[in-house]
Amino acid sequence: MTATIGLSACSAPEPAPEPEKPVRTSLTVGVVGALTSFNAATAQGATPANRAVSSLLDERLGSLDGDLQVVPNNGMGRITRVEGDPLTVSYELFPDRTWSDGTAVSLDDLLFGWAVSSHFFDDATYDAQGQVVSGTRYFQTATAADPNARTERPTLNRAKDTLTLVYDEPFADWNRQWMLDRPVHVIAEKAGVTVQQLITAILTTPEGDPSAPVAPNPVLAAAAAAWNTGFDAPAGGVPDAASAVAAGPWKVSGVTADALTLERRDDYQGAHYPGLTGLTVRFFPDRATQLAAMTAGEIDIANVGDLDAEQLEALTDAGVQVTTGPTTQTLQLRFADGTPADLRQAVSLSLDRDALVKELLQEVRPEARPLQSFLSSPATGQLYTDLTSGNNAPGTSADPDAARSALEDRAAVLRVAYDSTDDLSSAVFTKLVTMGAKAGIAVRAATAEEEPDATLSWVGEDESLYRSARDRLAEGVDGPDAQRTFRKLTTDTDPVDVLAGAKEIDRALFSAYAGVPLFERTGAVAVGKGVQGVEYTSEPEGVPPSFWTWSVTTP
Repeated sequence: MTATIGLSACSAPEPAPEPEKPVRTSLTVGVVGALTSFNAATAQGATPANRAVSSLLDERLGSLDGDLQVVPNNGMGRITRVEGDPLTVSYELFPDRTWSDGTAVSLDDLLFGWAVSSHFFDDATYDAQGQVVSGTRYFQTATAADPNARTERPTLNRAKDTLTLVYDEPFADWNRQWMLDRPVHVIAEKAGVTVQQLITAILTTPEGDPSAPVAPNPVLAAAAAAWNTGFDAPAGGVPDAASAVAAGPWKVSGVTADALTLERRDDYQGAHYPGLTGLTVRFFPDRATQLAAMTAGEIDIANVGDLDAEQLEALTDAGVQVTTGPTTQTLQLRFADGTPADLRQAVSLSLDRDALVKELLQEVRPEARPLQSFLSSPATGQLYTDLTSGNNAPGTSADPDAARSALEDRAAVLRVAYDSTDDLSSAVFTKLVTMGAKAGIAVRAATAEEEPDATLSWVGEDESLYRSARDRLAEGVDGPDAQRTFRKLTTDTDPVDVLAGAKEIDRALFSAYAGVPLFERTGAVAVGKGVQGVEYTSEPEGVPPSFWTWSVTTP
């Protein structure tokens, strides 16, 4: 007994437990480009870096998910199609929603957003280069007003917190008009007017008429000047953090040329309250420095674009989780109007699109397949699957014998224009030469003095089938009855009808051999160790969606 006690008395004390390392509550996002404005909707402000910041700060009545499909923001309010003919849409704001400076989000904000996006008051006339030659264009938006989206002046029901729009004609993209823009009280202050003066101007100024331009309304002109440049950085400087008043759950706590610091708003009442308490957005001059920072663990989340195999390996070796997928940037072979129909058909039959995708894409993205639509890409998820089911897309392998038959065994020449500085375009052109030769088609690069028979074009597909169809037809890609079908699609307000119209347009373009969709560019989202809840995004350069689901488990 004595020995036992003696031994116990001489035992070493238990070591003190190591203090637990605190878990991080903030993350760092890496973005390529510089922050030049807190208004990413202006012609000069719509840069990838500014749009990335806007996706974190700005909250509207809808957003896009990782497949670029519309997700209603049921924490802010609701958009409702009240009637189909005439198309009538109501916008409702929920109570207690505030801007980051504590000011209530109101119908006045929605009304101002309509004034910006509708260009209702413009009476400008433009020359062939798009420059104003007479009249006034108030708001210098990055995207032009859609002529199919014309509406009457909105009506307001302040008792029910609703704004109602009546469209001149049914409009396919009514559910993508989210209205909320810069805060009207901030605009008014920058413009040197009161909110009431600005709202009165919007409610009473006559609609613009380019055939009879008038002197600009001074209140609207002052507000437009504030919107156009009032959120931009001064030369050699950074945007004013005080102007970054936003409706989302973050507020700006600091801004430098290299980084933007965001902190969570505890008074935020919407549906996107984040688990993180802060975010830092770091800005990089190019992709190489962004990748180096991601590999070194200096940033936690980044859209790293179209990686090659070596870059992908370097990231995964560093413990970074990389998700690759399709984007909305598609490569298409476009035939010129004057290219003979038999040559178009023969070239289409000569292309082994399976081989192109396998060699150029599948090392980094094994699930990549040839593109089967002129109007969409796999970036849009189920929408693309539905569209390509029954759109008469051709086979994806080559048939040199059928190509020769289409030409009746005559030799042919195809002059192709392409961007020789783009690696993928150059690689595809080289393959076109080899594939064409097997079908008796001599493919060569068009000279600067020649009119090309075909062009390898990178096309930015839209998440909206309506806008993609509009843009393809405007670019000259056409087929029998495609214009007629598009005119009907423009007025379809049911997504089922829009999809049916888009399929019909695809069929018309394929039957006319208007071109050959080849493939879409690959995207990649990189996520550091311990970071969870980050989804892939199909948007090139875009910040992954649903930041309110992000979390981190590492110190």
